Amino acid sequence: MDELNSKGGKSEVRKLLEENAGKVLVDLSGKNLKLADDELDDLRDFLLEISKRDGRVAIEKLHIAIRGLEIADPPLLKDVGLIGWGLVRRIYRYVYFKRTGDYNAKVLYHPGSGKINLIFFVHKRYGDICETVFSSCNEIEYLDEDTFDLQLSTALRESKEKNLPVRVNFKQVQASFPETKLEWENIKSIGRSARMYKWLALPKETEMKPLSRSRFLPLQAALTVIDYSVSVFDYVNQIIMYKPARNTKAEVMYTQKLTEDGSPGAKTIHSVVFVPVKEE
Repeated sequence: MDELNSKGGKSEVRKLLEENAGKVLVDLSGKNLKLADDELDDLRDFLLEISKRDGRVAIEKLHIAIRGLEIADPPLLKDVGLIGWGLVRRIYRYVYFKRTGDYNAKVLYHPGSGKINLIFFVHKRYGDICETVFSSCNEIEYLDEDTFDLQLSTALRESKEKNLPVRVNFKQVQASFPETKLEWENIKSIGRSARMYKWLALPKETEMKPLSRSRFLPLQAALTVIDYSVSVFDYVNQIIMYKPARNTKAEVMYTQKLTEDGSPGAKTIHSVVFVPVKEE
């Protein structure tokens, strides 16, 4: 990482990608950084742009243990008060990160601390990163609001072909259960997990399970449903991207804590597993 920064950091990575380097390895083992840390802003930019350009971004633990990472919102260029700055920013990012469309990426982190050890950029000419570099591409971390739908749609399509389940992890990104019926008007106001609830409207069956049953929680706390309005069902059924979820069974694992007065508190999604179901 220090060597990379001495050569220009972000501009050096861009230079290597523009030169069509086959593999670019960034060693972060000497640092104590998580993916959300400010020092990784520049590298996180590349990961987000790869994902937006139909690339693979596999976030993997270094060895089998506890999986957990804090994924923060992507950094944005600062608004300098220019009219039409949003358009200028999009054009800038399109040009600056153009070569990321030719790459996939893999992030390796320590399973206990969440510390990032390696970031690996691999040119697509080497093939699918799921085949050429060991990656659990059927597991998705919530990396970014703009890229989540595309990543999950792609994973679900491929899971149908391979008959493998797809897991979405929400270890550090909070995804709370809605307390009211999900109308189209309020689905976007429930936080970063809004896109997840649209996916849960389509599976043939959705089963809610507590991650661990507490002897202090009443039985009814383990039985949960999400109430959707007709407008939400109609919307997701019309969008082709969501269709791979139709022939699946969704298993939602959630956690729930007690409030100070001893009553069950809000439920938070831990993970969601989509299991392929044979078409009738």
